[in-house]
Amino acid sequence: MDRETEATSPQRVEQVFPGTRPETAAPVPSPEDLDAVQRSIEEELESGSSEVAASRLAELRPPDRAKVVAGMGEPGRDALLGALPTSALAEIVEHFDLHDAVRVSGLLGTDRLAAVLDETPPDVAADILRSIEWDEASRVLARMRELKSVGAVIIYADDQAGGLMTPEVAALRDDVTAAHAIVVLRSSPYPREAFQQLFVVDDDGVLVGRLNLSDLVFAPASRHLSQIMDPDVVRVETGTDQEDCARLMTRYGIRSLPVVDSTGHLQGAIAIEDLVDVAEAEATEDMFKMFGLGAEDRTTGPIWRSVRSRFPWLLVNLGTVLLAGFLVSLFSSTIEKATILAAFVPVVAGQAGIAGTQTLTLIVRALALGEVTGNDARQLLAREGALAITQGIVLAVLLGAVVWAWQADLYLGLVVAGALLLNLVVAALGGVLVPLGMRAVKIDPATSSAVVVTTLTDSIGIAVYLGLATAFLTTFRAACPLGEC
Repeated sequence: MDRETEATSPQRVEQVFPGTRPETAAPVPSPEDLDAVQRSIEEELESGSSEVAASRLAELRPPDRAKVVAGMGEPGRDALLGALPTSALAEIVEHFDLHDAVRVSGLLGTDRLAAVLDETPPDVAADILRSIEWDEASRVLARMRELKSVGAVIIYADDQAGGLMTPEVAALRDDVTAAHAIVVLRSSPYPREAFQQLFVVDDDGVLVGRLNLSDLVFAPASRHLSQIMDPDVVRVETGTDQEDCARLMTRYGIRSLPVVDSTGHLQGAIAIEDLVDVAEAEATEDMFKMFGLGAEDRTTGPIWRSVRSRFPWLLVNLGTVLLAGFLVSLFSSTIEKATILAAFVPVVAGQAGIAGTQTLTLIVRALALGEVTGNDARQLLAREGALAITQGIVLAVLLGAVVWAWQADLYLGLVVAGALLLNLVVAALGGVLVPLGMRAVKIDPATSSAVVVTTLTDSIGIAVYLGLATAFLTTFRAACPLGEC
C-alpha cells in the first residue's frame, strides 16, 4: 500500500458483529409478551432443552433478548448463557445496562468473558472491566484480542469523554483528493454506517476538519479534502465530563463528537446513541439523588442495596421531623390557648413544600443543562421571589377567606394567610439558594437537595406560623382575644 492510500485508510472503524435477526419483520412485543417468552424459555431450560431455549431467544430483537435474560433467575440464566454462541452473547451484553452486564459477566469464565468483550464495542467492554475486580479485569484484558482498542478507553473514567468514546473512527488525511478517498472507502470491508461522519487529520494525526459522506461524494474528483471539509469542528478533550459532551451535541445538533488529546490528536468519537444512554442515566441519577435514593437502587435489585441507599436519608428525615416537633413544642402555650391552630400546620407546611420542590426541580434541571450558573443567582431570586409573592397573595386570600368563613375568626384567617405567603417566599428562595449553594461548594445540586428544601420549608414554616399566632395573641389579647372576635 502506498503512502497516500495508507494515509486515507480509516484509522479505526467500528466493527459490526453479526447476530441472529428475525427473517421477517415482527411486531414490537409488549412487556407482557416478553414475560411470556421469558417463562417459556425458563420452562425449556427446566426440562433440559437449552438449545430450544436459545432458539426461542434468537427470535427476539437484541434489546428484547437482553431484557428477557436480565429478568431470569441465576440458575436458568447460567444454563442459557452456556448455550449461546459468543457473538450472540456479546450482542446481548451490549444492550444490558451496566449493572446487569456486570452480573452476567460474573457467570462467565475468564476466557469466555474475554471472547465476549472482544466482540462488543470498546467503550462497552471498558465499562464492564472497570466495574469488576481489577485482578479479574487484568486477567480478562490479557486474553483479549482487542486489548489496544479497549486499553485506549479504559484509562479514562467512565464519565469522561475518553471513557465514553469509541476509538474506531474513520480519519482521512487532508491532502488527498475526493476521488482517492472514495476509492479507499469503497474498498473498505467496514459497514457503511461507519462513514456517515468522516474526520480529517493532518500528517501528524491532528484533527483539522470534519466531512459528511454526501459532501465527499458530490465534490469534484480532483478537489483535496482540505478544500471540502468543514474546519470548524466542535471537539472535546478526553477528560471532558460526559454531561458537557451531551450539552455540546444537543446545542450544535451533531451526531458524532470527536475526542482529542491535549495536543489535538484525534483519539476517537462519541456517537449520539451513546449520549442518549448518558442523558437517561444522568436524569435517573439526578432524580434519585434529589429524593435520597442511590443510583444503583432498582425495584428488582437486592434488598440490602436498597436499604443501604435509602435508610440514611430516612434517618435524616426523622431528624427533620423531630426538629419540627421541637419547634411545635416551643409554642405549646399558644396552641393550648387556640387548639385550632394545630389543624392548619400541615396546610401551611405542605403548600410551602410543594412550591419549594417545584422551584428546586427547575433550578436543578437548569444547572444540569448549563442554562444557568451561580452568576444568575440574583436574577433567579428576583424571578422566583416575584412568582412566589404573586401566587402567595392569591392563595393566602383564598385560604384566609376559607378559614374566616369556617371558624368565624378574622385573626386566625390573617395568621394562616400571612404564614402561607411568607412560607411560599421562603420556599422559593430555598429552591434557588440550596442547589446554587451546593454547586458553589462543589456538591452535586441533585444530591438530596429535595430533603434539604423540605426541611427548610417545614422548620421555617412552623416557626413563622406559630410565631405569627403568638404575636397576634400577645398584641390583641386584651382588645379582642383570638377565637372570640
